Amino acid sequence: MVRKLAVLFLLMALLPACAAMPPPFPPERPAPQVRETDAALFQTAEASYRRQAYRQAYQQYANYLERYPQGDRAMDARLQEAEISGLLGDWQGSLRRYQGILARQPQPETGLKARYGLGRAYFKLREYQQAIQVLDSLTAATDLPRSLWFSTQALMVEIALKQGQVPQAFARLRLAAQDLASGDPEWFEDLKTRLLEQATVPELEQLAALYRDNPLSAALLLRLARLSQDAGQSEEARKWVATLKERFPNSPEAAGAQRLLTGGKVVVGCLLPLSGHLSNLGFRVQRGMELAAKGASVKLVFRDIGTDPETAAAVTRELAQDESVLAILGPLSSAMAQSAANVAQAAAVPLIALSQKDGLTQTGNWIFQAFLTPRQQVRALVRQGLSMGIKRFAILNPDSSYGRTFSQNFQEEVAAVGGELAAQVFYSPGSQEFGPTLSALAESLKPQAEGAPMATALFIPDDAAAVAAIAGGLAGTPLKGIQLLGTNLLHSARVPAAQLTALQGVIFPDAFYAGDPNPEVQKFIAAYRQQYGEEPDYLAAQGYTVFRVMARAAESPQALTRMALPQQLLTLSGVPGLPWFLKFNAQREEESSLYLLTITGGSVQMAPPPSGGEPRQ
Repeated sequence: MVRKLAVLFLLMALLPACAAMPPPFPPERPAPQVRETDAALFQTAEASYRRQAYRQAYQQYANYLERYPQGDRAMDARLQEAEISGLLGDWQGSLRRYQGILARQPQPETGLKARYGLGRAYFKLREYQQAIQVLDSLTAATDLPRSLWFSTQALMVEIALKQGQVPQAFARLRLAAQDLASGDPEWFEDLKTRLLEQATVPELEQLAALYRDNPLSAALLLRLARLSQDAGQSEEARKWVATLKERFPNSPEAAGAQRLLTGGKVVVGCLLPLSGHLSNLGFRVQRGMELAAKGASVKLVFRDIGTDPETAAAVTRELAQDESVLAILGPLSSAMAQSAANVAQAAAVPLIALSQKDGLTQTGNWIFQAFLTPRQQVRALVRQGLSMGIKRFAILNPDSSYGRTFSQNFQEEVAAVGGELAAQVFYSPGSQEFGPTLSALAESLKPQAEGAPMATALFIPDDAAAVAAIAGGLAGTPLKGIQLLGTNLLHSARVPAAQLTALQGVIFPDAFYAGDPNPEVQKFIAAYRQQYGEEPDYLAAQGYTVFRVMARAAESPQALTRMALPQQLLTLSGVPGLPWFLKFNAQREEESSLYLLTITGGSVQMAPPPSGGEPRQ
């Protein structure tokens, strides 16, 4: 009994100590929520802005201002909101936002930017007098950055041209030229071209006399020479050429003027596979080019490069050494295009590749690309999906270079618009049996929560046979009826009727569609049919397009030289007779007006617009 009492007293003595002891393992605490910093949130918005996802960027700037209305970058976010409003077409809203920024009495640098934005908004709203007042006062600022000085003067040129005031526009263009190194060369060249085209002969003569020694006057004199030559006034043309060579003997315009008098044609080299297994493709491009060359002042020199990248490089090097060759068109395949591009970039000769190779223009500033790329196709598809109310996507792609390239581009475009990629499954190229693959896809797309939607669009970057087989296999799965999206591989006259039936309703893009009622499209088709006795396709249309673009550049009022051509190509837009060509973007890639096509009743047709809009992208 005594022993038991002793043990009891010992336990009682130890209880307070035990109560004070911490547990052997601390209890789990909920992880602190990570709050995105103001700098990180602002940089997220900036990244969206740089990739031109303007709606997403606008919302992110708004989120930043909601969280950090007095943040370090709050005023920058307000400036971006004002600019994006205009870029999205709401110039009245842009105007109000710039006015709101100025009402806050911001720092001088921010105030200058807001005043320029205010002037631009007035210009876009066609309130030219208010725009002039704002911009004129801005030029009086002693602390105006040189880049903003250029933009202000360039915008004043725009206003003067809108008002038909060519002399005033030229005076402002001279001022903009003073800070061209800090400005936008593409905008400057576009302004100069439009000014020369808008000016009358008396205005050109007056300006050439008034600004005798200004370098811009060389373009005025060349324009006068060209107009005289076109009017059949050869003596007058020679007079202007003589004046040009006397005042500006080493200018590009002087070289162009001499060619104008001699009637010499611009020479363009064309690298195409005219032998080997790709010759069928090369001949179709060649025919399109030859059709476009009729009556043009550009001479085509075709060179057969077969399918050998080394041959492509050697021929490019040979053409580059011929000073009479202004530029090179082609090649078609990715490997040969890259090989030729490397040589052309090193030789400083402009090359317009007819290849869909991703990133080709990153070779350098002499390299352009005029072909339907994977990026353009998936961007059109994702935008079409959004316009149909689709925000959730899945990808089923072959594990091939083609499939991986399109898949990666598609993922990036979905992310750029804030969409959701619900699943991605791949299969072996050339597969005939898709049952297990479709089961895996259906399993991946099971709703994650009660009532969550299934993916409503499935992108399959493969040929018609594979997509048709997959479409048939979907009938026995929960994915039956899902909207299918494909690439331009589905647009072929050789697709069997059975596959067309299986492909009913699929949507895919292309840059040429013979069923387009556009008169310019039908005019091209009729001319091609008459010349060659067959129907044109995208390759023929693209050969026709790229040559017409070169011919349009040759018609420019400015001198055409290798050095000047890249900038002239970047300023081209709205080329008559080419409804497919929009422009070359800042990355020197052609932007095309794409068709969104579908298969209905066993034939390819333009996809109906989702809500009364245009089906073209």
